Amino acid sequence: MYTVVRCSSCERCWGIKGKTRKCPHCGTLVGDKLQIVSVAENASDLQREVAIANMPEGLRDEMREKMPRAVEIVEDPSAKLLFSCVKIAAVDNVVELDRLAGALRGKGVEIDAEDVAEEAVSQGLLFRRNDGSYLLLQ
Repeated sequence: MYTVVRCSSCERCWGIKGKTRKCPHCGTLVGDKLQIVSVAENASDLQREVAIANMPEGLRDEMREKMPRAVEIVEDPSAKLLFSCVKIAAVDNVVELDRLAGALRGKGVEIDAEDVAEEAVSQGLLFRRNDGSYLLLQ
């Protein structure tokens, strides 16, 4: 599985498998402060997702329609799939909503990240922190 991430310094996206230390575009040390844009199952899907993520925002929707869809929309996602997205978004057991939203998009889930997080809180899987992030309770 690959993750499409965005550098907080130069705003460019690229794909990773695992963790990365610095942005390949500007060289900034990024650590865990990357925004997850989406998730891709294979290299072909990754190429499409990175290309779309690096386009000007006004062109993204048009290009998504023209490029073949790599991720099918999941109409009724299972709890297992949603928890998988929560785990993908967790960095050091901390889940931020923007990372969770990217993980959900990558899996074809169109449910709001905050709704997923709040349901996970009610199920005892996440704990809401004062800074707006969530702690993953394993």
